[in-house]
Parts: sequence; structure tokens; C-alpha cells
Amino acid sequence: MGETRQATLIAVCMVAGALAVPPHAIATPLSAAGFGLLAVIGLAVWRWSGLPALVRPAAFVGITRFVWPVFWMALGLAVGLFILAVMRLVIEPAVPAIGSRIAAAGALPVWRRVAIIYVAAVGEELIFRLFLLSAIAGVTARLLRRGRAVPTAAVTWTAIALSALSFAAAHLSAWSAVSSGVAVPLSVMTLNAIGGVVLGSAFVNRGIAAAIWLHAGADCAIQLIGPLTS
Repeated sequence: MGETRQATLIAVCMVAGALAVPPHAIATPLSAAGFGLLAVIGLAVWRWSGLPALVRPAAFVGITRFVWPVFWMALGLAVGLFILAVMRLVIEPAVPAIGSRIAAAGALPVWRRVAIIYVAAVGEELIFRLFLLSAIAGVTARLLRRGRAVPTAAVTWTAIALSALSFAAAHLSAWSAVSSGVAVPLSVMTLNAIGGVVLGSAFVNRGIAAAIWLHAGADCAIQLIGPLTS
């Protein structure tokens, strides 16, 4: 990743950090700085991990640079619509309260939901993919002493799976009030773990920007389209 792209990522993360807290003279710049610092650390861990550094194709110029973000966001939207369909058609009939949880997002202004999507896509990919997945891959490769500590396919997929499980577990608290049974936690873990594997694969093969756009597309399906399906 070139210096310009790294600087852009850090700036994007700082904006997400600023939006993550209510406007405040102290909290807002501190949050922005924290996200920026985490991006710097994440990039350092990614470089240390031995995961492949993506080379930007020579053809990736002009209009093409705008096509790929649209492609990844559209793919994320398709993944999000699949998850939404499972929630509505499979889970909701057994746990009606989950429909209320989806509908609650519709009570928020659209601009706020867009801000939530932006913060979640950037922040969660920063933590679970750029930092955590990279750290797991790097540590595991070194523990196994594989050549020059470059992660093998098995090590990489292990890192993708573990980071996906961590990503899924982090979403449990947001759904804890929906139901006291095991159906909702199991569903949340399963769906988010699947999403985490898709996002992790995108990160490893196409980079952090692809994972962020993919995540944003999926969240658009849940946050923007989901409430319209009630």
C-alpha cells in the first residue's frame, strides 16, 4: 500500500472517529485521533504479518478507480440482502422481537443511519480485519516457523475464521435485549460469522478498502432497506 493510500486510510479513519461520538470540543478530536492512531498501528501490524501486499494494477486509473468501490459496495449489498432475508423469513417467525429490532433502525433519521454505517464499516474493519486478522496471521505463522514467517493458506484461513468469530461475538450485546433464549444469540453469531469470513477473505485478497466498501454495502441493506421491509 503506497504512502498516499495509507494517508487516505488514516484520514478516513479519523473522520469515522469524529463521527463516532456526539460533537464535543474535546471528545471529538480525541476520538478522531484515537481512530487515526489505531489505523497507523493496524497498518504496521498488517505489514509485519507477512500477508501479501497488494500491487495496484497499472490499469487501475481513471474511471476504473471508481468502478471497484461500486462493485464492492454492490456485492456487500447483495450479502446484506441475503442476511436480511434470512432474518425476516427464517428467524423472525420464530423470534418476532427481532423484527422490532430491525424496525427500530427506521426511527432514526437517514443521515444518522448513514453515519452509523460509515463508522461501523471503517471502525470494525480497522479492528477486526486490519489489526486482529493481521495479528493472528502473523503470530500463528511465526509460532509454526513457516519459512520466513509468511502465512500459509491454512494460517490465513485460520486467521480469517478467528477474526470472524470475534467479529460475531462483538455483535451479541446489541441484540441481547431482543430475546432471553438461545435462538437470537445463535443466529447473530452464525450470520455475523459468515459475514466476517466474507469480509476477511476480501481483506486478504483485495485489501482493506475493499473490505470497508463491502461492509458498508451490507450495512446499507440492514440499516436502510431493512426497516422498509416491516
